[in-house]
Amino acid sequence: MYQVMGISKTLGYFATTCVVVFLVMNHSDISALVAGPLMDLRRPITSAVTIAAGVFWVLGQTPLFVLICRLPFVRTYLPPIDGEWDMELKSNWGIMQKWLGQGDRASLITVPGKVKIKARLFSVKLEFASADGYSESKTISVSVRPSDQTGLLELNYMFINYTQIPVATDTSTHTGAARVFVKKSGGELYMEGTYFTDRKWTEGLNTAGLVTFTRSKAA
Repeated sequence: MYQVMGISKTLGYFATTCVVVFLVMNHSDISALVAGPLMDLRRPITSAVTIAAGVFWVLGQTPLFVLICRLPFVRTYLPPIDGEWDMELKSNWGIMQKWLGQGDRASLITVPGKVKIKARLFSVKLEFASADGYSESKTISVSVRPSDQTGLLELNYMFINYTQIPVATDTSTHTGAARVFVKKSGGELYMEGTYFTDRKWTEGLNTAGLVTFTRSKAA
């Protein structure tokens, strides 16, 4: 999630935290430290950086970060996407089946499922499981950033899908990618975008479609 702020701002916040910690720890003899030999600053600076790193870890890499993102003045910049979501895929597989002579559908196939998102300051992970238990996916990499085109926050991620007992037109594993945008309706967050896969691409059976995340009622 640090990508939302950018690396420069994130480093700036960390540097500011280091300075504040240094001043708090050494406020009584700051003048002597500054006026003294440079080597005398090594230990207090090291201590300040270590403590600041600990503060960043506690605030950014623990469940406390989830609570911070829910604060009104924070959620505008860092939306609270952590937790369980209902996910719906609208795949073009129905149209492809018609081309293959396996049916007369000419519409998208809807595949419901559940997604768990673990969002921290320095990492975001997604895990998907289809409602019928046919397959599950886990992200390989996730990028979170403001969209240059829309101004919305966007998630760009790559995933690997696992299917234990695939049908003849499927594979046991394949990879894919998606680009979804974080939006708001009636005060509630939701995400939507597009995805595509390399599933049996050598046979022209790779799929694509729409993906929608809505907050799980049980969350």
